[in-house]
Order: sequence, then C-alpha cells, then structure tokens
Amino acid sequence: MSKPKIAIIVGSTRAARFADVPTEWIAKIAKAHADIDVEVVDLRDFPLPFFDEVASSAWAPSQNEVAQRWQKKVASFDGFIFTAAEYNHG
Repeated sequence: MSKPKIAIIVGSTRAARFADVPTEWIAKIAKAHADIDVEVVDLRDFPLPFFDEVASSAWAPSQNEVAQRWQKKVASFDGFIFTAAEYNHG
C-alpha cells in the first residue's frame, strides 16, 4: 500500500510573509513520520488570477494555464495542511 501524499500549502504570497516559519515547522514534524509523503506547495509558484472562468473546472476545463498547473498539482495529493495568513493580529 502506498503512503498518503500530503501537501503543506503556504497560504500567503506576501513578500514580507511569516508563513514560511510555521510551514517549515509543520513540514519538519510531518516529514519525521515515515508513513506519509509530505511536500510543501508555495502559492507563489502559482500566480493564480482571480476566478474569471465561465464555469467551475468541474463543468468546463480551465482556460488559464496557471490554473491548469494548480489543478494538476492539487489533484496529486491525498490530503492538505494549510498555513493561513493572519492580518492585524485577529
């Protein structure tokens, strides 16, 4: 049986983000578990546009190349951990 593939998704694209710190902390702990495969996925690597498609990709293929890459990447995982940005301490 293959190991579940888990994505740790960096949920901020800001230049001065703090998200890398908790992401690396989570990744270090997760990678210590031999029973799962873990990969950090950075939203900066996928400069997604605002949603401007005719319909959801469930009903019609995305026309945007970056969105297609993102969909393919996300589909390759069995589970997800998101690091979410916190703004203004609340």
